[in-house]
Amino acid sequence: MAILCLIGTACSTTPPTGKALFEDARGTVFLRQISDRSFRASHPISLEPSLLARVLSGVLVQEPQRALQAVLAGSSSTVPVFSAEQIRFLVPLLARALATAATDQVVGFLVTTRRPGDSLLEYSTTETTAGSLYAYGQSLYFLLSQYRSAPARTNTENIAHRRLPDTSGLSDHVLLFTPSFAQGSDNFHRPAAGATTDKFLAIDYQLLQEVSPSAAAPAQAPPRPEHTIEPPRQSVPVLPPSKSPLNVQRTLEQRDDEVHTLKDLIIKKDLELDALRQELQSIRRQLDDQTTRQDSQKRKNKPPSKLQQTNP
Repeated sequence: MAILCLIGTACSTTPPTGKALFEDARGTVFLRQISDRSFRASHPISLEPSLLARVLSGVLVQEPQRALQAVLAGSSSTVPVFSAEQIRFLVPLLARALATAATDQVVGFLVTTRRPGDSLLEYSTTETTAGSLYAYGQSLYFLLSQYRSAPARTNTENIAHRRLPDTSGLSDHVLLFTPSFAQGSDNFHRPAAGATTDKFLAIDYQLLQEVSPSAAAPAQAPPRPEHTIEPPRQSVPVLPPSKSPLNVQRTLEQRDDEVHTLKDLIIKKDLELDALRQELQSIRRQLDDQTTRQDSQKRKNKPPSKLQQTNP
């Protein structure tokens, strides 16, 4: 394992002097020879573009000086190293480079971003992000040597602050990976040589591949540096989800429809009861009339009673 510590110089990617596989205004992807002939990477290796996209999108950078301010403000103190556009550019090229790299080569990359000045008096600047990637065992080893480095802007800041120039853009920064369970231990693989500002990550890509993105995203959070102060947590009462105005309006309309339907049903029942009551009254009158006629007829048909004869 100690052999891997000798490849630090080979992992440095600024400036890229290896075999360029692709190069345009957006950036460069190239293969670089490892100076240590005893080292053998797990190349060539075929990795899915979706897996490489998860690897690049999970690489985060944090500035410790701003971590406490971000925590107190309730915002995140980490930012992705690569933009969505840079990930779309790098993923297919890195996949092809890893599939063609030899065991004594690492894959280097460099991406540039043109950013306009903040005012009419400021010139636009070109920011450079560079690093390298190689596979060994079940892990991908990621080295970042430059992060949004802009020499012109750095020199201007150094004049005001009287400090040594930082061409890497990584001074006082921490490199992290999310989900954190896929960030492996790099104690035996960290390059011993190279610039002091180089940042290094070991990523267990097989473990990352076994866990689906939907299952890993909500449960994992990027690791924090040891010196980051976490404010005391306060219990927040759980409130029921509020209904949107549109849902409330729909509920009210539905209730109004139900009330109108119920009213119509009651009126219909009342009308039916009135009709039934009138029908019963009509039947009762008919029965009374029939009874009266029968009684009258009986009285007419009754024979007169015979008078009793008296003795003379």
